[in-house]
Amino acid sequence: MGFHDFMTCRVSSLGTLLSAEESFSLPPVSDHLPQAFRVVWETGHAVEILSWNVMARGRAGATGRAGTALEGKRLTNNGLDCDETPDSYKQRLKERVLPVLQRWLEQSGTCQRVACLQEFPVQPLLQQEFLSDLRSKIPCLQMAVGSAWEVESMDLPNACVLQLVVEAGFAQLATHTNAVVWDSSLCERPSQVPRGPEVLQLALKSTKHTFDLMSFHLPFKDSPGGARYSEGVKAATSFLRTLSRDTPRPLIAAGDFNVQVNDLEKAFGATAMATQHDSAVFRGQRLSVDACVALPGLEEPSTSLMPLVEDSGGLWRPSELELFGPEGRDAFIEKYAASQLGVSGCHTQNDRHILEYWEIAPG
Repeated sequence: MGFHDFMTCRVSSLGTLLSAEESFSLPPVSDHLPQAFRVVWETGHAVEILSWNVMARGRAGATGRAGTALEGKRLTNNGLDCDETPDSYKQRLKERVLPVLQRWLEQSGTCQRVACLQEFPVQPLLQQEFLSDLRSKIPCLQMAVGSAWEVESMDLPNACVLQLVVEAGFAQLATHTNAVVWDSSLCERPSQVPRGPEVLQLALKSTKHTFDLMSFHLPFKDSPGGARYSEGVKAATSFLRTLSRDTPRPLIAAGDFNVQVNDLEKAFGATAMATQHDSAVFRGQRLSVDACVALPGLEEPSTSLMPLVEDSGGLWRPSELELFGPEGRDAFIEKYAASQLGVSGCHTQNDRHILEYWEIAPG
């Protein structure tokens, strides 16, 4: 299938995999509903996409510091004011999130299915265990994850972050990342297209199909009606415009805009986009912030592809530096794990045991 086969397409919503009651009732599955979309190219070739913000470990209950814009306000990182321990977070992922994803992937039939996940855990052990559990029923699955590290300059491409800051040493551990799950028949060895830290864009190439797939999660600015909400609309519109003029291959992008999608449609104009209304919740307000977009590409060769590194069976990362960051293992232990382990970075410890403290460091 060549490039011209993808020149036009249509995107439609297939609904949600859970009801609002199933997902939002406490204890929740997530503050976003898992949504399915179908992308059909003009040749009739179709791909089904699951887009789901699976909600990072819930943190809530703190109060904004004096002298800040949030002074006196109750703080939270999720729409349900959910506060989780590391153990309850792991349990939610394993017992409530994973089965929904697994059932959907099992029912693929003749249509290829790909899952785009947002707010996915950065902890290597959780990532490995999540994929292992998925593969217990679907052995051919593969998963790519975005970087676990953030840098002060948000202009650095996600895939280049650690390589560029090895000597500078100003990376910090992120609280969540993006992930993509697909069947090996679609692509055996993915490459990454360097973008910002808000996205994970893969180039999926097989003997039959070649296109890019993106899972994205744009930064939250404000709720609709809030003082900074227009900044979010402007940023999301700029993000779409950048994609439309800088996409060398056909692209399917699914994720969380963190603004109402109908505001984007007004600002950006017509494009192949679909959304599920009332797909998320924030403190009782239902929001329509998740969408799937398809763009035809520019029919230009790309020189910016970067290889991913296979960490374990079927799990792909942007860099070999991902596990401990640019400053290395001992510095990671000293900064993030020493207080829990009761040792300094110079002590030899089992790396698996050390990495378990990734569950504590973020958040």
